[in-house]
Amino acid sequence: DYYDTGKCDRGFECRHKHVPGSQVTLSVADLGRTQIEGIGGSTELGSLRPNEIHNALKRFNWPDFKFRSTLDMYTFAAALSSAKEENGYDLSDANTLLNVVGDPGQNYFLLVDAILRYNPVSIAAGRSKTELSFQRGYIPILSYLSSEYVIHSTLHQSVNALYGLLETNFDRLVSVLDTCLEGSMKTKTFREAGRELGGLDVFKYVTICLTEYAERYKRAVPSHPAFAPLVRKLFDWFTQWSIAISTIPPGFEDPICVMKPEERRFRISRLERLVTSLMNLVDQAEGFTNRIRERGKSSKTADAHRVALLSALESNYEGPGQYRPQGPRHDNDFEEIIDIWIAPTHDELCCTLPPYLPANVPGGPHHLPANSMAKLVDIQFRLLREELIAPIRTSLGHVIEALRNPAHSASLTKLLAGEGGLYKSTNDGTESAVFSVYTGVEFENLGCDIRSGLRSEILFNAPAGRARQARASARVAYWESVGRKRLMEGGLVALVWKSSGVEGDVRIYLGVITSFTDELVKSSEELDDRVRLRVSFFEPEADMRILASLQGRSAAADGKRYLVEAPIMFESIRPFLEALKNANPSSIPLARYLAHPENGTLQGVDLQLPTYASAPDYSMDLGSLFNEPTDLILYPSDQSSVERARATLRAGSRLDPSQADAVLNTLVSEVSMIQGPPGTGKSFCGTEILQVLIANKVRPILLIAFTNHALDNILAQVLEKKITDKIARLGSPSKHDDIKKYSLKELLKMDPGTGMARAASVEHWKLKDIQERMAALMNKIIKREVPLDEMDSHITRHYPSHAGELKNPPFWIEKLFDDSLGWENTDGRPTATTLLQFWIECSDLAFITPPALTPGKLDDQRRNEGKNPKHRSQNRFVDLEKSSQKAGSSPQDVQRDLWREGALRFFAEFGWDDVPEKPSTVRLISDGLLEDQAVWKMSRAERKCLYDFWVNEVREMSYEKDAAAFELLKTRHSETQAKHEGLENEIKLEILKKRDIIGCTTNGAAKLTTLLKSLAPKVLLVEEAGQVLEAHILASLVPSIEQLILVGDPLQLRPTLANFNLSMENKRTGQIYRFDQSLMERLSEMGLRMSRLDVQRRMRPTISHLIRSTLYPDLEDHSLVQQYPHVRGVAKDVFFLDHRHAEEGGGDESVSKSNTFEVLMIKDLVMHFLRQGVYSRSGDIVVLCAYLGQLQKIRLALAKEVTTVIDDRDAAQLIDHEEQEGQVPTTDPVLQGHDCDIVPGEELGNVSDHSPRRHWILKGGYKALASIIEALSPLPFNSPIIGLMLPYLARDMGSTFWATPMI
Repeated sequence: DYYDTGKCDRGFECRHKHVPGSQVTLSVADLGRTQIEGIGGSTELGSLRPNEIHNALKRFNWPDFKFRSTLDMYTFAAALSSAKEENGYDLSDANTLLNVVGDPGQNYFLLVDAILRYNPVSIAAGRSKTELSFQRGYIPILSYLSSEYVIHSTLHQSVNALYGLLETNFDRLVSVLDTCLEGSMKTKTFREAGRELGGLDVFKYVTICLTEYAERYKRAVPSHPAFAPLVRKLFDWFTQWSIAISTIPPGFEDPICVMKPEERRFRISRLERLVTSLMNLVDQAEGFTNRIRERGKSSKTADAHRVALLSALESNYEGPGQYRPQGPRHDNDFEEIIDIWIAPTHDELCCTLPPYLPANVPGGPHHLPANSMAKLVDIQFRLLREELIAPIRTSLGHVIEALRNPAHSASLTKLLAGEGGLYKSTNDGTESAVFSVYTGVEFENLGCDIRSGLRSEILFNAPAGRARQARASARVAYWESVGRKRLMEGGLVALVWKSSGVEGDVRIYLGVITSFTDELVKSSEELDDRVRLRVSFFEPEADMRILASLQGRSAAADGKRYLVEAPIMFESIRPFLEALKNANPSSIPLARYLAHPENGTLQGVDLQLPTYASAPDYSMDLGSLFNEPTDLILYPSDQSSVERARATLRAGSRLDPSQADAVLNTLVSEVSMIQGPPGTGKSFCGTEILQVLIANKVRPILLIAFTNHALDNILAQVLEKKITDKIARLGSPSKHDDIKKYSLKELLKMDPGTGMARAASVEHWKLKDIQERMAALMNKIIKREVPLDEMDSHITRHYPSHAGELKNPPFWIEKLFDDSLGWENTDGRPTATTLLQFWIECSDLAFITPPALTPGKLDDQRRNEGKNPKHRSQNRFVDLEKSSQKAGSSPQDVQRDLWREGALRFFAEFGWDDVPEKPSTVRLISDGLLEDQAVWKMSRAERKCLYDFWVNEVREMSYEKDAAAFELLKTRHSETQAKHEGLENEIKLEILKKRDIIGCTTNGAAKLTTLLKSLAPKVLLVEEAGQVLEAHILASLVPSIEQLILVGDPLQLRPTLANFNLSMENKRTGQIYRFDQSLMERLSEMGLRMSRLDVQRRMRPTISHLIRSTLYPDLEDHSLVQQYPHVRGVAKDVFFLDHRHAEEGGGDESVSKSNTFEVLMIKDLVMHFLRQGVYSRSGDIVVLCAYLGQLQKIRLALAKEVTTVIDDRDAAQLIDHEEQEGQVPTTDPVLQGHDCDIVPGEELGNVSDHSPRRHWILKGGYKALASIIEALSPLPFNSPIIGLMLPYLARDMGSTFWATPMI
């Protein structure tokens, strides 16, 4: 195979020599570069081809091999350092090598350790066989550890193991680097023995290794006092070297000196970024250790309002953890976010103190340095986490208070005491909450699976109402409707466990739902009034307590348990928090634009070129922007070339002038923003930018969109324009037919498979084996049976006297036992096989007990046996019973006489003239039963009492053993799962490396942060950026990103929040937290350049006039929109109706609002438009409702006239609304039809999901109007649009505006 393909299936387990055939062509993936691209260096360090690497390493793969001299070390180190792309090494080869080198059980790993520990190391080792050359032995190892194939690998266990060697040998590493680099600076060369080695290589390898080590070991800097001084020396050495090589003549002998000056400057500037980033990382780590609470005041000037706000924040500031004067608020209150558990702890949930939430304001008080990325990341992490946990914290506060003080809330107490249900807190001055409570919680099992790890199977009461209907089909319909909103896979739930007999002893365990909706639905069909769910709990204590409960331990099984669900999708937020928590702030790119400027402005910040475009003589071909063949070359670093290109694009390209400016500004900027009103071509510009980048081989590009629809739309345009077909779509399945085949799942199916696939398969089967072992253990625990051999061992070990009695029964019992072996009882059960079982089953007592006989039906059998003696049984049990039944239908006394006759015959063999008396005493353990060793004289009740006592003893003793086995299996599963995931990611990475564009939603990007970091994209383009939280974009900014492109409109919708306290709309806290201000809005507000598109091609002029007069004064109408026909049946195409009929509902006892007048009016208008004969198709008429209460009433009003269609998610919300209002709907909540779509808007103060439809509501003045127009603009150009004018909107726009005719 190797001769034909250049690949060996046996990998590094193969010890044969590899000689490629004459026709072997090694495929090299078009790998995306990282921030270290362009540094370059010498090529002598490691230049072996893949087969040569294999042949060089194979002799080191013997278990007992040890280096005989430094010559062996040089061979080994050179082979490792050759594993790079330029030598023909591809990703598959690299992963195979890393898998063995990073395995502590392999000899390769030990050899790397031997080189790092070796002493002495010298820069002038020459031909010495005992002194190791720094240049030929040490640097090649650092070269391999810092290579892209290692630091960007998803095989985290292997990489962490290798960097663990740096941790183990750190003192030796510092000593070698200090001595050898200092010596090289004195000799003014890195050469040794005539071998070329330059500073580009040395400083790059050392810097990357130290950076990666510090990022993987977060405590590396404070744990090693020599770390920071070494890094500062490294920075000084780099500065000295960069100055020396730039002088004439050069003051340092180095290969870089022969480069052209501009090329040399470019490479040095790239390397300087790495060294500076390492310095910042060390400064940040030292800051956490040395920083005192006193924070410097801002010296910048600011407006009076901002000064007052900052002064108020400063006076009330209490930092996190130890920075708080009174100490930490709870056990999860830390200064560093790396120490914070993402899921809140029990102590945190029960804490009555407000959480630490830093102000999201430039210059605001904070425990981290101003203007730092560390501060920005800290703020975004803590606010995003508050968005996650506030609903469940508030909900649990109500539940705990109700459990401790039932009078706190009569309605909630009733739910807890009954079957549970949906609860909405009233407005009593505290935070309102809407959550579900489920009662009667019981545990069925504990297990693990490949996807979710350890999880618990839970049963609980179905809530009152439709979930408990008698018909299974009705229950199924209910859960199918609400299952998209409640108890969803990935949702957050809390197990509230209140112990009995201990007042106020309540424990909270949080977990995430791992079962799917169809499984929930199936359980509701099988169980009349119960529901089954799988939950993975975060705290190990929960697992152990559930385990104890399953074991039947009384201390664990007592009390009452409840399940509480708040409306939050944990798994939709957790990935972002994980990414921010584990991010190294100093490695986040584009910090000069993103970090909060202390003075609050970015107007003085110059937009620089993307790093890839700053290379000397770099140019871009812009010919793809023209419909006709055109030669247009752009030199980004030449301003005159930029202006010439701008003029040419404006004059002759397919872009309008504003689009031409936006595209060109993007191509020459590290950070760019494109704003566009509805219909101005934002997505069009995005695809044109992608076309230019792909044409100029700027790849890979990470494309992120807020919604799946927007993502599919731009990817479809990429395919339609034939920009590239090398795309990959990550995340949930696409609904677009042309995009489906580009999903990662489909691409994996077409992949032929590699060595990584085989390795992943091995780990998969290991996981299956662990799952089976776990299932067997839990089956044993749940059955609660004690095997007889285990019980026999227990009695023998702990009760030897009792064991002796059991094994030496009276002669008649021994005879009875021997005769019974191999036979069956009359009921078909096998007889006892051991004396212990014989004793437990009381077979001896049964023998001397007259059986309860039923007259009848054995006379024929007796007669048959009399005719055929061969059929007579030799089993004394059967003989005795049959002898007692010979009389057949004889009276009871006759039967008893017959039984006694048989028994006397048996005992006569032992010289007894009577049947022994059956024991009848009833003693308990407390009565001294345990001390009585005469076990065969015990009655049936006493035997059961004693045996149950022994069973409980065995269970208690086995608890620790079972718990230890459980912990071991759980640990093994977690480790194997991590390794399996790493291998699976490497398989995915091999595919993605060959793609030009990788598309995913913001949520998908966060879930795949590790994979994307390894992919190392150059460009990040964000669609709908105005609707994306800043935290989401920060989490997606992997270190390799060189260009950030934001496309959207901050004048329209802001990101949606569940926590109104964090929103800018909140008058009390809005200007402090500003969490729903997108990054695009913040940067534009601070003065960073934003290109705006000014020509719209979608809205009829009467609609565009609305936003032109308010938000977009320069907006122009394209000629295409001037030809739209008028709407039939009305005098004006757009009109607003003002009325003074008050709303109903919305008070403390009502969940939502409605307006009867508007309901009747809308019904009549819908019918009027339907009568026009042109609006009869599905989707022609859309009613936007501001409230769920209004949606419900409109749907009922139209039910008898037309068929209405409601989205599944809206139907689920409607069920919630009806339950909160105590209503029972008369029709199914989802009505299929083709006439009228009813779409709800946003429930004010109760935003519970991120559905785009929540955005369609007149709220907030001008921005809301633009948002509604954006939502309506995709409708057919002649669809009727009805607006209900709100008084505050009329006041905002003024009477002059409304006097303008809208036709």
